[in-house]
Amino acid sequence: MNKIALSLLAGFAVAGSAFAGHEVSHKDYKQMPEPEPCFRAQELQLDLFGSYTNSIERSDHGDGFGGGLGVNYFFCKYVGIGASGNLYKGEANGAWNFDTSLIARLPIESGSFCIAPYILGGGDLTTDGTTVGGWHAGGGLEWRATHHLGIFAEGRYIWAEDRPAAMSRVGVRFVF
Repeated sequence: MNKIALSLLAGFAVAGSAFAGHEVSHKDYKQMPEPEPCFRAQELQLDLFGSYTNSIERSDHGDGFGGGLGVNYFFCKYVGIGASGNLYKGEANGAWNFDTSLIARLPIESGSFCIAPYILGGGDLTTDGTTVGGWHAGGGLEWRATHHLGIFAEGRYIWAEDRPAAMSRVGVRFVF
């Protein structure tokens, strides 16, 4: 009987040590906040770019290097609108190109790596004294260096009556 009493006493001693220590509360653990996405809905952008325009068929507007400004607004993360103005050398005193675009992008975000390939299309107006209306379509790639600064490169084809052209742009995008 003495062995049974000692065994029970030893069992209670071991079981009692299981309840020793401090109570752990789940309140001490905090959920890590979600990182801010690089590409957001309701995003306003200002573009500053350099360009090269190549007339596919010799036109009155000609070829040349230039540059311009653009503004874009994304209603949601994937779809937005844009407008830009571009002045390039052309044949005589230079040519102006104005356009409006519908833009669709596909953001790819992995940690701090943020890129977005995109396509665009819309209307064009080119003038150097002779004004020609047309359409354009193209695509590009944007890389976000920070949440508020991006670098982009794009190409587009412009159908303008009998004066088609190809335009490439490289620039900086400021995001607000």
